[in-house]
Amino acid sequence: MRNIWSAMAGFAPVLATVATLIPVAGAAHTGIGIVVLGAAVSLMSGRAAHGGGPWRLLLVPVGAVVVAAFAVLFHAAHAYGDAFFVVAVAAATAARALGPAAGRLGRALVLPLIGMLLAPVNPGPHPAQTLAWATLAVFVAEAYVLLARLIRRTDAEEELPSTAPARVHVWRGVQSALALTLAFAIGQTCFGEHWAWTVISAYTVGAAARSRGDALLRGAHRTLGALGGTLVATVLALAIGERPAVAVALLLAILAAAYYLRQFGYAWWAAGVTAALALLYSLLGVSGTAALPLLGARLLAVLIGALCAILPATLLAPIRTGAVLRKRTAEALRSARDGDYALAQRQVAALREAAAPLLAIRRLRERRELMWVDALTAALPDLRTLAERPQDPAALRRVRKTLSEVADDLRAAAGRPAPVPVA
Repeated sequence: MRNIWSAMAGFAPVLATVATLIPVAGAAHTGIGIVVLGAAVSLMSGRAAHGGGPWRLLLVPVGAVVVAAFAVLFHAAHAYGDAFFVVAVAAATAARALGPAAGRLGRALVLPLIGMLLAPVNPGPHPAQTLAWATLAVFVAEAYVLLARLIRRTDAEEELPSTAPARVHVWRGVQSALALTLAFAIGQTCFGEHWAWTVISAYTVGAAARSRGDALLRGAHRTLGALGGTLVATVLALAIGERPAVAVALLLAILAAAYYLRQFGYAWWAAGVTAALALLYSLLGVSGTAALPLLGARLLAVLIGALCAILPATLLAPIRTGAVLRKRTAEALRSARDGDYALAQRQVAALREAAAPLLAIRRLRERRELMWVDALTAALPDLRTLAERPQDPAALRRVRKTLSEVADDLRAAAGRPAPVPVA
């Protein structure tokens, strides 16, 4: 129940953004593009793993310049816009090597660009006016996300500091550049005006992948989710017809359900977005059987985009899942040993997320690292107890025993001898 309320509160900024921008779009006769753009930015910003702050609103004008540059360059020539987008995303990814503040800044500036792919803004005959409406949509979305976070202050929204070497972030930037370049080239060659589906798929699979196995798992989830969403969308596309009020209500309901179910697997989110897309088609005037070929094309574009992200992640300086788990395990052990039990809990949660690729194939292959994941997960109740009562003798004894066992096995896996106890 607590997770349901948390998901509802997290989705509230999206509803508020849509409710605010629909009358604005109607009064200004801009179409639903700014509504989709605002909802997309609100969804992505609300899911971002950082607390945010008022400074993000100050970045909106800067983001407007980035969006304007992308829109003008892209409509002048696709190649210019493509290159701008690839360089911007690669730079934002590599910027994490400079520290968490640079990483947050890069993500804040990239979000409107991703929103532009979902809801392209054509400068048209009045570029300043059109882009001003797009900037307003981003500002409204960010303001509601910020307001929600100010109302619901929780430690879970704080970002764990990255301890990865700077070269890892730089290589991830190179990987993202190659993935997006492939996605742009294939998407614009094979899918015409729907090329953005390939690019979005490549970005979502590759941007957050922690390792080679994570990229493979995300690609599989996104493809399976898109397949399931396509089946649902096929029925909806035939049933909704030209009823915009029903389409809007169902679209928001599906996105809200997908927002909640995402914690159980990324495939749910991909399925929800795919089904919502069919409803968006009905709002854009593409309904009934006319939408069916687009759904099949989107499924193929999603698969190709996922492959575009997987290839660089697996072939170019790949990050092994086992190496990530060893690092995460060592960090959790260090925090618990130093008595920072609240941080240790968050690091165990991050460890479980990083272990998802190995957990997915556990029945086929048991890995040594999963024993560490199991042991530290079982210690979570005691870590919570120690975070409130640091001197609880029973919990302290059990945690120390777990830490000793995991640390010894971690050293053995690294080929280092266990420390000799002092008499």
